[in-house]
Amino acid sequence: MGVNPSANRATQRQQPEPEINVTPLVDVVLVLLIIFMVVTPALQEGEAVTLPEINQADPKSKDDDPIEVTIAVADRAVVGEERVPYSQVKSKLTTLHQKDPEKKVRLKIDGRVPYQRVRETFANLQAIGFKGVSLKVTEKKKEGGAS
Repeated sequence: MGVNPSANRATQRQQPEPEINVTPLVDVVLVLLIIFMVVTPALQEGEAVTLPEINQADPKSKDDDPIEVTIAVADRAVVGEERVPYSQVKSKLTTLHQKDPEKKVRLKIDGRVPYQRVRETFANLQAIGFKGVSLKVTEKKKEGGAS
């Protein structure tokens, strides 16, 4: 009796090899990429403020790396990249000034902040001893129309 070669092949059938479907993985990675692209700029901005508008802004300062101080409404502030209550801004700036006395300050103050607080902030910066303080503003859009 001989061995049937076709029967032997049937018993030695190859098992199906699993294949990895990468399409869902690519979809998830693309969604995460989009989320990070949207969220990252918001994290770098700090506090959302509406800057005051002026008719003619000075040219941009050439100071490379000033200390950026953001004063927002509702007793919120950001010094550098650290969020602090407004009451702690002066002590935080004093510490930063002691580390680097030549550093300048760029103020971003919300246009809705009361003028008294703005004046108080400038007075604190002067008392601490900062030599250069600039105020970040936006330039008013010029009305399109001939007179």
